Amino acid sequence: MIITIASFKGGVGKTTTAIHLCQYFATRRPKRRVVLADGDPNRTVLDWAESSPFDLPFTVADASEDLPAYEILVVDTPARTDPDELADLIENSTLLLIPTKVDIFDVRATLALADILRPHPDKYRILLTELPRGKRLLKAALELFKEKELEAFGSGIQHFTVYRDAAYEGVPVGRYSETGKRAMQDYEEIGSQIIKGWKDA
Repeated sequence: MIITIASFKGGVGKTTTAIHLCQYFATRRPKRRVVLADGDPNRTVLDWAESSPFDLPFTVADASEDLPAYEILVVDTPARTDPDELADLIENSTLLLIPTKVDIFDVRATLALADILRPHPDKYRILLTELPRGKRLLKAALELFKEKELEAFGSGIQHFTVYRDAAYEGVPVGRYSETGKRAMQDYEEIGSQIIKGWKDA
């Protein structure tokens, strides 16, 4: 399975999503070979992994080099993916995952790609991130995607400052604190849906 994570605006949680989905996939089945390929020229994930005191249950590799064997490969792409590359990403992935903040400007940036995404309903999902408490903005964004016939996860990732704190310590959020464990539940829910929906792809 190849999961490519792409974003069309910065600061939407692309790298955070890559790390925590890998954490979920690797800990859910400890013998599963999970690789996170860092395709960002800034080496964000590679630098984070190298400085982490935590023994990661997945392998972090440079996407530009030969990758180790894997059962699940998660690819963290460069920030602000070029829309012209979208078709290739869809074709070469089992699932293209698009984190999008619930902010209307981020939602509209994703809506603008509807004509490219719509023909491939089984190959991508939009993931709403940094959700405030309450369901109002989540429901409003999902309605906008539905109007454009775009596929999105029915749940999203809530805003927790513990993600920032855990990142400074080089630790996946679920291993950082009790609050981090609650935050990690959002990614566990998304990871579970991915395994159920794309396990035979």
